[in-house]
Amino acid sequence: MLTRLTRRAAVGAAGVLAGCALALPATSIAAPTPLTPFLDGLLSNVTTYWDQTDAALGRPAPAVGHVWVAPGAKVATACGAEADDGSAFYCSADDTIYVGQRFAGELYDGVLASLPGQRAGFGRAAGAVAVGYVIAHEFAHNVQAERRLPTNPLHVLPIELNADCLAGTYTRWAYGQGEVTDAQVEQVLDAALAVGDFDFLSPQHHGTPRQRRQAVLTGFDSGRPAACDAYLLS
Repeated sequence: MLTRLTRRAAVGAAGVLAGCALALPATSIAAPTPLTPFLDGLLSNVTTYWDQTDAALGRPAPAVGHVWVAPGAKVATACGAEADDGSAFYCSADDTIYVGQRFAGELYDGVLASLPGQRAGFGRAAGAVAVGYVIAHEFAHNVQAERRLPTNPLHVLPIELNADCLAGTYTRWAYGQGEVTDAQVEQVLDAALAVGDFDFLSPQHHGTPRQRRQAVLTGFDSGRPAACDAYLLS
């Protein structure tokens, strides 16, 4: 399964990085330099959540590779598409999350121009929580793959909203840990609005802004991955 954020809609959940203040205003800010430790921290936090969650359910902890594509670089993937510095997707064929450092930096700064919902006046994606939302959403696709959900469905909407919902359960966990504030939860929901799209006739339609926000909120309110299964039945 290949889900591409920069060319359609960003997908995912709030993220936190130990030692990094996340109470970020919705204004243009400077992304961390270098970006790789920041992205590593976000991924580590999402991994911790799923390690704990799956251990409580008696499941093996999910494992996923990652590549933070350097500015100007291109990386071959097993999904038949290159990952470049503007990419953000999960490839099930090589079980790897690919995120371009330029993409992450522009998203952090709130200057990413490719978000369809935001272009239409829905929400705004900026700051650490927006980047973390993307990573948590893509990690959720790995969780889906490990649970043997379809990796290349005819229409991706159910699995995309399920991934948003799973990202919401992660956000609830981070909130319970005191790592995400009330204001940051609102920023995550705002980012979900920003990444929604309106390609209703496309099999790659990921969900409208309101659908994506509601999926994240469903996961957050329940705090249970099982509550997200409803999206797979829709």
